[in-house]
Amino acid sequence: MTTFDSAFRIVSNLVKDFKENEKYYLSQNYQEADVRNDFINKFFIGLGWDVRHETQKNPYEQEVRVEKPLFIAKAQKRADYSFALAPDYRTVKFFVEAKKPSHDLTNKDYYFQTARYGWNATTPVAVLTDFEEFHIVDCRFRPSIDDALNYKLKKFHYSDYADKEKFAEIYWLFSRESVADGSIEKYADALPKPRGKKARAVKGLVQSIDEAFLEELDEIRNELAKSFKNNNEHLSSEELTEATQRTIDRLVFIKFLEDKLIEPDHYVSNFGKRKSAWEDFIIVSRKLDAKYNGVVFKKTKIDEPNVIEPDDKTFSAICDDLSHENTPYNFDAIPIHILGSIYERFLGKVVHATDKRVTIEEKPEVRKAGGVYYTPQYIVNYIIDNTIGKLVEGKTPKDISKLRFADIACGSGSFLITVYERILDYHKRWYLANPEKAKKDGCILYGGSYRLSLKQKQEVLTNNIYGVDIDQQAVEVTQLSLYLKLLEDETTATANDTWVLFKEQLLPDLNKNIVCGNSLIGTDILDSKLFDFEDEKKIKPMDFENIFSDVMKAGGFDAIVGNPPYLKLTLNNLSKNIFEYYNSKYESLKGGSSKNLFQLFIEKAILLNPKTISYIVPEALLTTSSNQVIRSIMAQKKNISDLVLFDHFVFKEATIGSVVFVLDEKNTKADKTIISKLEPNSSLTVIKEIEITKSDEVWDTASVNVHSKILAKILKDSVLMKEIVQMSKGMVVKNRKQHLRTKPLKNDLPFLLGSSTSRYDSRTSFYTNYYELTIIGGTSDYEKQTKIPRLLIRRTGNILSTVFSNDKGLIESTLYILTSEKINLKYLLGILNSNLLTFYLQQKLITNVQGFPQILMWQLDQLPIILSNQSNEKIISLVDQMLVAKTQLHQAKTEGDKNYLERKCERLDKEIDQLVYKLYNLTEEEIKIVEESVK
Repeated sequence: MTTFDSAFRIVSNLVKDFKENEKYYLSQNYQEADVRNDFINKFFIGLGWDVRHETQKNPYEQEVRVEKPLFIAKAQKRADYSFALAPDYRTVKFFVEAKKPSHDLTNKDYYFQTARYGWNATTPVAVLTDFEEFHIVDCRFRPSIDDALNYKLKKFHYSDYADKEKFAEIYWLFSRESVADGSIEKYADALPKPRGKKARAVKGLVQSIDEAFLEELDEIRNELAKSFKNNNEHLSSEELTEATQRTIDRLVFIKFLEDKLIEPDHYVSNFGKRKSAWEDFIIVSRKLDAKYNGVVFKKTKIDEPNVIEPDDKTFSAICDDLSHENTPYNFDAIPIHILGSIYERFLGKVVHATDKRVTIEEKPEVRKAGGVYYTPQYIVNYIIDNTIGKLVEGKTPKDISKLRFADIACGSGSFLITVYERILDYHKRWYLANPEKAKKDGCILYGGSYRLSLKQKQEVLTNNIYGVDIDQQAVEVTQLSLYLKLLEDETTATANDTWVLFKEQLLPDLNKNIVCGNSLIGTDILDSKLFDFEDEKKIKPMDFENIFSDVMKAGGFDAIVGNPPYLKLTLNNLSKNIFEYYNSKYESLKGGSSKNLFQLFIEKAILLNPKTISYIVPEALLTTSSNQVIRSIMAQKKNISDLVLFDHFVFKEATIGSVVFVLDEKNTKADKTIISKLEPNSSLTVIKEIEITKSDEVWDTASVNVHSKILAKILKDSVLMKEIVQMSKGMVVKNRKQHLRTKPLKNDLPFLLGSSTSRYDSRTSFYTNYYELTIIGGTSDYEKQTKIPRLLIRRTGNILSTVFSNDKGLIESTLYILTSEKINLKYLLGILNSNLLTFYLQQKLITNVQGFPQILMWQLDQLPIILSNQSNEKIISLVDQMLVAKTQLHQAKTEGDKNYLERKCERLDKEIDQLVYKLYNLTEEEIKIVEESVK
């Protein structure tokens, strides 16, 4: 019997039982707890889930979480069931909300409640059921009580469960085997997107939890900052930023305590019911500070009466929106790493105050870097599992207490949250396997199993976790995030036990662990330079030996992980003093023209000499000449054990390739580097092993290639293109759109974009005056920009798309400019646009062909070109015909002419390909491989 047939038999029997006693089951006497036990549990057991934990007895490793009914102020705090998949027990795949059968499920409160669970946990669908009915609820939209009944996707009556075809809809969506096969994600992807009137109706609701909460935090910050300023005109930008940030942090933390049931009271809803909302907020802050300690409630200027406070109308409205009756947010369901991603972007802006107004502005360093790039969780997981995970494996809690793990550019703490989570999870597993040690070490017996006490979790946090960031707000948010993780599994009872029985505050002081300072600049910068205090405050020099003296005396950090900032280093965005300091301290700045902050963070991590280092950085690390020195340092000082590539853009906001590296200690034998590819679903594909030495010009991470003999043949009698051409990049223009015109004025030149070109073909759509432009990158030299004849190669794409240009014009940065005195450019054009050269590029050079690939200059440099007089004239003749045919195609007025010219271009393309194959001496079999491989 198949699993489906077995499930259908079990559920059909449940249908029979329900029908026989339907009158009783639909009566008021039949309670929710009864229907859960008699029917709903058995229903999902039939679908393959271990609802009663008969197999998964470890409370930390159970796919189905079943909640006992618990209401606080008439609001249920947690969904009745949550379903996850091993080994990731924290990521909920879907929720089930249960009701007693006598209730009508078509109730907007029930729908709002169910959708709220799913939306906060980023699960696209949830189930609302009383067994009599089974409703599938859409959780993609920000929940609104008024619109809640529109979230229904599908409704089944219990009689439908006995219909094989209808039951199959439920089974193949919610059975364990289906969920493990991605059924929830596939179903959500296939759901129609709102269009037309419906799209306008839900505008603002079609948001993920992180987008919506970030927007809400931005609005709260804006309202609070203006209110603080109106009431306190003397406040500076820094004071306003701090007051606003601290207020928001407290509100978030209080909501977390409420929703996690660590605090039984609804504080936020009651602000303003005794005194003013702000006074009540400060009173609760002082009360919670005594209990929790930590940076969140630490007394500052906002706690002093009549010193800094907003107007009460504004603050009361903010609290009302966040109250449990009105807010769509449930902090019990929001994963803490999602909160981290929200805060990472939130911290990219600060409050800026003048005498008359308040604005929210991007921080200068964020603006220069082009935005805030939050690392996706699957990459954080990979980095932590392959560094900290390996270091703690096989060790006892006592051994682990001596290990020190750091992120020296920690931002909002996303990496440190996961480090902390992994160590806690390891401790839980270790004590379950060693119960005789659990009680001795202070674990608490809870629900028949030992769990870590709050004190043990505090010790792990203060012993193992360290971070540095130059931004004080980021440091405070990191501490806040770690506190949330510390308290995540606590309850009112366990928190009160620690507070009342043991007289201990719940949060440890993290000021010696998470520090505000400059990881790259030591206090020696102050020795020979005179800085005023304002400049010194911005630099925030810091010595690891002083700040982390105990760690350094004990041998330093065991692992450093993270996503360091990416920022080009120039005198335009650095002071001369800092630029000189970097040059004097860091070897990686020597050689190459383009310098970047991430290079310094790699070198600093190496100088701190931990056992292992893992960062995600731009893919340019692997190949560009400006990274040659840091590559050499990495290979000389450490073993590059892993390089992880991606077939997609990791950061949605930035179209740059990325790579993860893992460095560890050198072995006595020859070190190998494993090249892998990582997908967003966390699947890892090992590609090959290579040996890397400090003398390697580039790190060749191209795939293991079954076509290596063909590639060697192509290369054999060729010269590299860099030996026969001069190449430069097009220009990067500030506020480009403001200067482009569709009709030229006097002294204008054509301005060619990459998007305006294709193979053998280009169209001029825009014009501009060179002397009006502010050129901020690429080739700004007028002579290089306008020199003709030339070839232009499109930078984006995974095929070589090259055009011939004999017209003076300006070239944009998505094109490369090639000139040469050593080779006929039309001959070179034919070779570059051939299938053979694209095959070589795709097989040997490009690493991200399935994402949003970009052809880099070093890849073009490595293209093999045969210099042959025999085929020159034939290829040049065909290229000339192709250029004429492309021009005629643009001018064609009838479909007949267009079809003829398109066929002519296809024929010429094939003829050029055949000549190029012959030029490189390919056999018929090899030609077939090339033709089938080119994408």
